[in-house]
Amino acid sequence: MVRNKTVLIAGYLFCISGILHIIVSILSLGLLTILVTTLVFGLCFLLSGLGMIWLLRKNLLDETRRLIIFCGTISFLNSITLFTHILTRTLEERSFIYIFLIVLILIDLTSFSIFFIKKIELDRMDSVVKLSYFSIVIIRGLGLGLLFNVLAWIGVTNDLNLYMVSYILIFGTINMIFGQLLYKKRVEKKIQMSAVIFLALGLIIELFLCFFFFNAKSITNIILYVIVIIIRIYYIKEIFNE
Repeated sequence: MVRNKTVLIAGYLFCISGILHIIVSILSLGLLTILVTTLVFGLCFLLSGLGMIWLLRKNLLDETRRLIIFCGTISFLNSITLFTHILTRTLEERSFIYIFLIVLILIDLTSFSIFFIKKIELDRMDSVVKLSYFSIVIIRGLGLGLLFNVLAWIGVTNDLNLYMVSYILIFGTINMIFGQLLYKKRVEKKIQMSAVIFLALGLIIELFLCFFFFNAKSITNIILYVIVIIIRIYYIKEIFNE
């Protein structure tokens, strides 16, 4: 069982992570992708951590439920994003910064575990709903990840990739919408089926684009798409007995 004190610790970890992200963004001056990524995530972590601490100290447990979902999402997304940066050596010769990235990933995984367990305890989820909630976190992460990644494809020298930018904006938004709908309307069959269709469409288009614009982020997205589609199909089968 995860107590509120443990969640409070996760809130402090978020604040520490936010500060470390901002330090990494400063150290990454000149490297646009990692600079923007760490700066945006840094602000998100810092503000979310402060918000979580304030809500817990005010004993506003019901309000923390909404923030817990967001914190779980960005901690999961950030761990995947940073791991991708490490694999692709985005930092080039600035190897010392990888130490910061590893520390941030460890903080992410710790925080995600705390927020995830606390959420399923608050909602008293059974095994099927737990799995569904995990897939919803991934779907939201996919949506945020795509939208955050738009700058990488816009470029800074008029090198605008309209195909990838259009895909990122459209399916980033769609994934965010379904991430919300699947949680709120978990027993509406049309919503569940529609989500699977759009997720499959997103997967197919990403696979197609990956052949022409190969990148590590797309490979990561494809793997996550496959995972969530399998989970959503399993959820539909279990809930609607199909």
